[in-house]
Amino acid sequence: METTNNSVWDVVLLNTFSIGKKKYKVYFHRQTLIWESETPPHSRTSLPINDIIAAKYIHNDDQSCCSTPSETGVSEDVDTVHLDFTVHYVVQEKQNEWKYKRVDFKGSDHRHVTSWVMTLEIMLKELKQRPKHLLMFVNPFGGRRRGLRIYKEVVKPLLDIAGVKVDLTITQRANHARDMLLQDDLSRYDGVVCVGGDGTFSELMNGLISRTARDNGIDPDNPSCDLIKPRLRLGVIPGGSTDTVAYCIHGTTDIQTAVIHIIIGKSAGLDVSSVHNQNTLLCYYCSVISYGYLGDIIRDSDNFRWMGPKRYDFSGLKKFLANQGYEVEIKLAVNESITEEDSKCLKDCKRCASQKDLTVDDSTPPEWKTIRGKFLMVNGANLSCACPRSPNGISPHTHMGDGCLDVVLVRHTSMLNNLRLLLTLSSRIKSIYDLPFVEVHRTTQFSVQAVPSPSSQTQTSVWNCDGEMLADTSVSIKAHCQLLQVFFRGVEPCLEDETPGCFCFL
Repeated sequence: METTNNSVWDVVLLNTFSIGKKKYKVYFHRQTLIWESETPPHSRTSLPINDIIAAKYIHNDDQSCCSTPSETGVSEDVDTVHLDFTVHYVVQEKQNEWKYKRVDFKGSDHRHVTSWVMTLEIMLKELKQRPKHLLMFVNPFGGRRRGLRIYKEVVKPLLDIAGVKVDLTITQRANHARDMLLQDDLSRYDGVVCVGGDGTFSELMNGLISRTARDNGIDPDNPSCDLIKPRLRLGVIPGGSTDTVAYCIHGTTDIQTAVIHIIIGKSAGLDVSSVHNQNTLLCYYCSVISYGYLGDIIRDSDNFRWMGPKRYDFSGLKKFLANQGYEVEIKLAVNESITEEDSKCLKDCKRCASQKDLTVDDSTPPEWKTIRGKFLMVNGANLSCACPRSPNGISPHTHMGDGCLDVVLVRHTSMLNNLRLLLTLSSRIKSIYDLPFVEVHRTTQFSVQAVPSPSSQTQTSVWNCDGEMLADTSVSIKAHCQLLQVFFRGVEPCLEDETPGCFCFL
């Protein structure tokens, strides 16, 4: 917990309040709020300060929460006498899902109520990691066009309770968010958040990294440049078709959970990879870049936008039946210090923590390994790329902040093996690492060159980069360790139980 005033945490409060029609002994000690029933059936609830998002007075006439900010940022008594107050808090109900709750306390002495509210507000104000002012982008067109409804019904009410100020922009076109981040004054914000899918988050990421590079005089077209970490943290609230980034970060696509993670304000470093064509930057990505099957899907589905998200199902089936393979040459940077350990990136990940303040030594040129063949897919995974339909993702052991990429190569093979691949991707138990026609290489950078067959003019694919299409067939990709800070509270060891579907229909 990040604080600036240690004396605040020495306060001890103890009083009796009513919750509903029952009396409770309520006390605050060692940064924990506890209420215990005084009469049977006995119950006890313990709530750490980190899980409290607000404490507010209640008007006795209408039972609505109210508070008036003072010059110190702590609410003052509106009617000078209050006998009720509310504590707004969050609880973890499922494996990775957090839910908003509230409890109303009724007292008999307004001085006690005032003391409780003011003390809790001062303590919450000392949690410096919590955002106070966010720049918010809502994509009204992504996924099932639920972005605005998600913001109005879930996001805004929770942020209002937490006292988080929001400057809202509803995106009207592709790259609207990216262009605003490149142009606007960002100094008054301490976070940038989107309600949307992977494409919307990619816009925020690309805009913020490019803006930081420009402000610091860095040429992003230089593949060897040292990028500077942006000051602002990023957050994503799922509102797209698959929401892979949100699922990997939060462990769920539950909307309320994502908002709660942002309010609580804890953050972690996220690797970002740059994609260059010769000496020109094409984009940055944080999830996966894929050549072949997934590239074919994104290219073909663009012709069926009128179908909505179902276009991915339709194009996926078409490309599965086509079973197209592609000749490519892959060059991988070989680094002996990289360990290919079999571990998942979970809460308090030691592997990512060990890389947080590590300085990369680029003085020694890397050795390169060349692989050539015919592949169904060539993937460069920054994240596991898990989602509700693929609980383990393309590369289950990829870490979000270790500075490495997993290059997942799927050899071109029979349609039966392709079916095995898709069924394995949709399984919670099996891993594609076990398939004989799949190989995984951990690296910090790699390049891919398409080698078209002389007998055919159609044997090149495109890249699917975080859901966007790149037509270049010769690219180099480099990982940048923990380039971004994202709002993130940690993924528990097991993902929540969801019914997976077939990966080819993403």
